[in-house]
Amino acid sequence: MEPIDYFVPGIQDGEEGILPRLRWPIPPGVTEAYVAAYTEPGEGVLVPYCQGAAVVREILSAGRRAIAVNFDALLALVVRTELAPPSVRDLDATVARVGDSFKQGVPLRHYLAGLYATTCPACQRPAVADYFVWDQEQGQPVDKYLRCAACGWDGRAAMEPEDTERLKEVPTQGMHYHYVLDRVSPPSQERALRSRLEYLLELYTPRNLYALAELTLKIESLYPQGPLGQALKVLLVDCLDRCSSLAPLPGRSGRRRSLRRPGRFLERNVWLAFEEAAVRLRTSAELPPGQAGSKSVPQLAASLEAFYSAGEEGIGVVDQRLVRDLPRTVPPRSLRLILTSPPPLDSAAWSLSYLWGGWSLGAEPVAPLRSLLRQRTPDTAWYARVIAGSLATLVDLLRDDGRLVLILTAQRPTIVEALALAASQARMGIKALVQRGADYRLELTPAFLQPVTIPHESLDVQIRRVVMEAMVETIRACGEPVAWPTLHAAIQQRLAQAGLLTRAAERAEAAPSPLDLVAERVSEVLDSPGLVRLVADGGRKELWWLAEPGEVAPALCDRVEIAAYKVLQGALALTETDLAAKVYAQFPGPLTPDADLVAACLRAYGNEPTPGYWQLRTEDLPEARQAERQKIIERLLTLGRRLGYRAEVQVPFDVAWFDGEQARAVFAVRWQAVVGEALTLADQAAGARFYLVIPGGRAALVSFKLARNPLWQEAVDKAGWWFVKYRHVRQLVDQPEVDEYTLRTIVGLDPIVERETAQLPLF
Repeated sequence: MEPIDYFVPGIQDGEEGILPRLRWPIPPGVTEAYVAAYTEPGEGVLVPYCQGAAVVREILSAGRRAIAVNFDALLALVVRTELAPPSVRDLDATVARVGDSFKQGVPLRHYLAGLYATTCPACQRPAVADYFVWDQEQGQPVDKYLRCAACGWDGRAAMEPEDTERLKEVPTQGMHYHYVLDRVSPPSQERALRSRLEYLLELYTPRNLYALAELTLKIESLYPQGPLGQALKVLLVDCLDRCSSLAPLPGRSGRRRSLRRPGRFLERNVWLAFEEAAVRLRTSAELPPGQAGSKSVPQLAASLEAFYSAGEEGIGVVDQRLVRDLPRTVPPRSLRLILTSPPPLDSAAWSLSYLWGGWSLGAEPVAPLRSLLRQRTPDTAWYARVIAGSLATLVDLLRDDGRLVLILTAQRPTIVEALALAASQARMGIKALVQRGADYRLELTPAFLQPVTIPHESLDVQIRRVVMEAMVETIRACGEPVAWPTLHAAIQQRLAQAGLLTRAAERAEAAPSPLDLVAERVSEVLDSPGLVRLVADGGRKELWWLAEPGEVAPALCDRVEIAAYKVLQGALALTETDLAAKVYAQFPGPLTPDADLVAACLRAYGNEPTPGYWQLRTEDLPEARQAERQKIIERLLTLGRRLGYRAEVQVPFDVAWFDGEQARAVFAVRWQAVVGEALTLADQAAGARFYLVIPGGRAALVSFKLARNPLWQEAVDKAGWWFVKYRHVRQLVDQPEVDEYTLRTIVGLDPIVERETAQLPLF
């Protein structure tokens, strides 16, 4: 069974969903590819650490049985509720009942709204704020946002004295504060953990903590149990997330791995946030556009034991379960696919998960998270050991031909190092490690290769040698400077496959950890004189090249452009995700192209006649472009002769203008943005000016390629390459009089003819 050694992209639906701060789910569309490749209908697929509903839906839609578990009771509840939510009618009625229940003689919705009462700056009548903007240094709100129901005023306004006075009516640490603290941390709990939770409760303003506690009390009293109560707790948890002081200002993104308040943060109206959470739950329970399967509620077993007792095709289960406890229920060597998004190495997420889980469910269900609450600083070595233990348990559930696939989204390279080490310690082999940006796909197998030792070569020397081999081979295969994340992934895979991570873990004198040992050896290789550091894209991206490249493949970006064009050419219409998937399948492992490169190629050749669906532009059909290219060559010949030059078709260029025997200008006429091939021609016409003539639709793609490859930009500057667009050649030939001054207007990637101040000389 061949591994999927290329990047499988997910569907970007643009929806944030419930509780985004704590979840790194497998993107929609990814599961489908692995399930189809590695399983048969009716087989079970295990999803440990399940964080999203999409993976379960895709497994069930493919006719397989989904076994989703998570040690975190909160995440298990959210996923289960997304998969089997109450009906829209029941959910709306339940939220309405909570809002209509009385608090001090008024409906709860009005009571909570009154906490955010203010005055409209336009009509001076009473209004309710959507949110207040707090300043961290001042320790109080400085702005408010409201939509006045009386006059329709909508916007932000400055605080008024009565707005500040209302804050004094809410006790800082009153009965509601201690109710929440005792709920998440019983008094019997050790003092250090209780102090940690007291610190976490400071993430809420007194007013929001009071409102959230009131909402919690009402939910507990009206719906202590049952699916409706569980759905309300999911809404409550979403409010706990969005009503904390970690919430950023509108239009800004929050810091995911931090518990520090931003300089300015939002204090949201809790009741409005609760109603918005209900809308969000209804949305997250529906399938994203383009995802296969039915929107009907899946059949979910009540527990893992009930799932195995039922034995029905198409059934699924979402259960709270530790990985180490799975062998008690899941038969050994019974699975061909285990698919998971590993838990993050994020102490902030662990702390919030415990706080919000304890707040909504009580302290007992979140007890498995208690040890994580003690982790103030993420420890990569500890994380690797814990994951190694989980992988060792999971590998015993796999058949000999099984696969364990790890899907990482928006993760740091250190996580990959820890997972590669964990796989080696669990005696699992890495069949594929594919990286694109901060997203990774790791495919593990029970077949473990024993380390290969070379006599008289120390472990340090072997690591340095394998690291250098991985870097050199990757750079030569790409044929262009390579970003560090790509090289890093290739290095980790090669070290694991050579058994060197296992040897590093076993070496007794390795201190302080195998990860540090390997990192030190890698760092030593990076200082090798055989490697060259380059900077592209305005200094924001570090690239690597070889001091002596030798034989290298054609540039990857040019190959990706050709592949993307062929995909568009062979399809009537396809989505951007479909095109990316077909392109990625042609570039395995370290050849995986960046997402922005694939997108640039799509926009260079495609148009969007229907929103979301792309097709090849009519003018970019090969026969049309070849005919147009031939006409441009003829026009350049005509133009040169009108200027008094001897103009000829010249190999390897397309057109050359001669003054006597000296070539004054040579033109490479292309209809694609394949820059690498053209730049190699510069040493074959000494003394001439070099021009690359391209369609206007390729200009942005050429600029993109030059910006990401400093070697090409250097070659352009050194040889004096200029770029000319097809339409400018046509315009010049059509003019009754042409001289060298008018030729200045056709030079440059931008539409220079429309920018008189940006003219550049031809000679």
